[in-house]
Amino acid sequence: MPEAMSRKDTKPISPQPEHRPDRTLSRDLIVSIILVVAAVFVMVVTFTYRYMSHRAELQSAETLKSFSDYLQDSLELSLWNMDDEGIQKICSSFFENDLVEKLKVTDHQGTVFFEKHREDPAPEATEKTTIVHGETVVGYLEIALNNQGFRESQRQFMWFSLITLAAVTLVLLVTLRIVLKVFLISPLKQLIQRTEQISQGKYEFVDFQAPQREIRTIVSRFNTMADRIQRREKSLREVNRRLEKEIVEHRDAESALLSSQQELDSIIRSTPDVIYRLDTMGRFTFVSDAIRRYGVSPEELIGQTFLEYIREDDREMANDRINERGVGSRSTQRLTIHAFGDYANRQQKGPPSTQRDPVFLVDAEGLYVTGESDVKVFVGTQGIARDITEQRQMESARMESEDRLLLALDVSGAGIWQLDLKASSFRVDERIYALLGYSESVLAKGLGFIREKTSPEAWEEIRLKFNRHVAGHAPMFDHEFRLQSSQGQWRWFHTKAKVVRYDKDGQPETMVGIIIDTSERKEYEAEREHLELKLQQAQKMEAIGTLAGGIAHDFNNILGAILGYSQLTQMHTADNARVQGYVGNIFKASERAKGLVEQILTFTRQGKSQKVPCDIAMVLKEVVKLLRASIPSTIEIVQKIPSNLGTVLADQTQIHQVLMNLCTNAAHAMEARGGTLTVTLANCMVDERTTASGNDLSAGRYLQLSVSDTGAGMDKAVVDRIFDPYYTTKAVGEGTGMGLATVHGIVNDHDGRIFVESAPGEGSVFRVFFPVLENPAEVVPSQAESYPRGTERILFVDDEELLVQVGVEMLNDLGYDAVGTTRALQALERFTSRPDEFDLVITDMTMPGMTGDELAVKILNHRPDIPVIICTGFSKRISSERASSLGIRALLMKPVTVQELARTIREVLDQRDRPKLKVQT
Repeated sequence: MPEAMSRKDTKPISPQPEHRPDRTLSRDLIVSIILVVAAVFVMVVTFTYRYMSHRAELQSAETLKSFSDYLQDSLELSLWNMDDEGIQKICSSFFENDLVEKLKVTDHQGTVFFEKHREDPAPEATEKTTIVHGETVVGYLEIALNNQGFRESQRQFMWFSLITLAAVTLVLLVTLRIVLKVFLISPLKQLIQRTEQISQGKYEFVDFQAPQREIRTIVSRFNTMADRIQRREKSLREVNRRLEKEIVEHRDAESALLSSQQELDSIIRSTPDVIYRLDTMGRFTFVSDAIRRYGVSPEELIGQTFLEYIREDDREMANDRINERGVGSRSTQRLTIHAFGDYANRQQKGPPSTQRDPVFLVDAEGLYVTGESDVKVFVGTQGIARDITEQRQMESARMESEDRLLLALDVSGAGIWQLDLKASSFRVDERIYALLGYSESVLAKGLGFIREKTSPEAWEEIRLKFNRHVAGHAPMFDHEFRLQSSQGQWRWFHTKAKVVRYDKDGQPETMVGIIIDTSERKEYEAEREHLELKLQQAQKMEAIGTLAGGIAHDFNNILGAILGYSQLTQMHTADNARVQGYVGNIFKASERAKGLVEQILTFTRQGKSQKVPCDIAMVLKEVVKLLRASIPSTIEIVQKIPSNLGTVLADQTQIHQVLMNLCTNAAHAMEARGGTLTVTLANCMVDERTTASGNDLSAGRYLQLSVSDTGAGMDKAVVDRIFDPYYTTKAVGEGTGMGLATVHGIVNDHDGRIFVESAPGEGSVFRVFFPVLENPAEVVPSQAESYPRGTERILFVDDEELLVQVGVEMLNDLGYDAVGTTRALQALERFTSRPDEFDLVITDMTMPGMTGDELAVKILNHRPDIPVIICTGFSKRISSERASSLGIRALLMKPVTVQELARTIREVLDQRDRPKLKVQT
């Protein structure tokens, strides 16, 4: 190795030439001189060019100014006189000048008299001027010149300058090359050769003669330098040999140390645990960068006592464990402490909810060195601290979650079950024993227990859903079913379960689920459905009531016309008995229809029922007559309804409704095969003995209405619920379940009772008992009434033209001067135009455009003392209290008879000074 090094050192070390551009001194001098000359020449040319450009711009501006002035003077009079021909001639002759690129002449209003421009590029000099005659603007001139001539002279100058520059450069290049080669390049080449010799280690003296003194001096200095380099090289070669050897050894050791240090640093940085080392006083001498996560840097900890960063209640234990290392061995001790929490929170300055309290699992061991006599000396402690905060929090959260789960199960009453799918055995918690009431041995049967305690249909549904989930076709087994409890009761249960474990072959092994007793919820849902059904039926009845109210209102108008004309006929044919009989029947039918309308309003809660002493036999007979037309001919109707059996305090319309409902139900029971419908009315005496039998009838005399049929009959379950609201045995859409419930309510309202007797295949009998009045008031035969009359002027308003006609005619027959109209607005205009012409206003309530109460208010605003009567079938807008507050004198219910109308008018007019509301029903 030394010999090789010595042989290597004998060779001169030649410097490696740098790869630079192939430049020479002569070339650089020539290029520099040429560049200087070119720069000076360019500056001169540039200055000359700019001067010529400036002169050209001035000359162009002067020319443009002179042309503009000339044209202003020439065109002034022509524009003033609007001489189009003169303008064209002047401008055309002037445009022939090649310098003119564009010429445009307009008058002061913008009218173009002359405009031309050449096809050359855009002009460079343009001027727009105003042509003035005296002080008046007569037009505008726009002229543009072509600077092409000026540019051409500049271009020739540039070419001349470039050719001159090229010639001077060429001459200068040739001259400089010859001079430099003779006086500079040749001596420099010789110096370069000498330099190369020295670089190659050839230090021999060279005598070089040159004509220039500077060159000779340089050669002398080169010879001296070569001699010194030769001596210095010999001494350095030996020193270099020794240094190289030391460097190699040091480099190898440093590389090994660096590699080891890098590996250790990499391990320390990659571990999330905190690696530390303490001296004998418990002060940090080393801490890894992992400590930065807790708001403190390793630099801050160096020299600080570790106890300062441990929570106060853990300090004593930590100090004792660390001290054990000072007197013991290197064995590792493990402890759990809270550390760096207070320090990190002081640095964090956040809300309490975000503060940290790290928990560390610390491994510590003692550090010892061997001293004299092989005695071990304690020098410190080192170890690793692992952050187990998340593990502690997860464990705490898991325990808290388990507690919440157990609490939720206790509150909900749910039980947890586990099914071994291989052995089909159950494992359940204590809650399920309380839910089902079965012992562990019974529940251990698994699915067999479920099959025994459910119906076949329920078990089939459970099996299908269970198998779908086990086969992976459903994400969860979710089912509600009925199961028989240990007390024999059938209760509803809801269970949810899922497969949670599979065997090594991927087959389901264990299923876990919960079960809840939902019997109370099921009962609540059934009750809610029942109430919803009731609500729907009530809404239907409300809608029917609204519709019935509208029909009753329209029917009242029709009935009013019939009743009015019937009474007018009675008044005008008093001497014709036959006509009087016909009209009397019409009047009776109208009264019956009026009662029916009142009953409709009562049914829809828009009116009140009226009970009067009457013989209900007449009403029953009328119902039977009406039924004959609506019942199929396959059903025979038998009636036994004698008259004068007794007087009953009853609403005749409601009695009509009772019998109609009973007969309609009986006919429905016989519509398939036909049969006999029997209606009878008879006296019945209820004594104390009958009362004691529990039929809920007071002792006394009753009229017994019986309706029997020969239909299919009913069993006891149906009979027990036959009068329940919304209960029906008819198909969906054929009945509401309110018919017999309404009948039951009407009969009870009349202090009567209704009973039913029926058996399957034997038909049904409904018996209705109405109490008889023992001392009915004697009915005084009606005598021909004399109607109150008058001569006042009356305004009659109704939107029905027929009612207006009959109303006006009735009022005229009573001696009044009546004026009728079918529009409320027209009536208001007529009244306001002459308010003193009328003594009374009679108006309908419901009218388009303006209601009766609105019309009354506006009339009373014009004349507060005018009496107003409102006629209405029914309206939610008007009531006796509202009518009285508005100042209305009377409220008549439609249809209005002549007697009611005559008596009310007279009472209102006679009591004009004492306004008091009168309601006539």
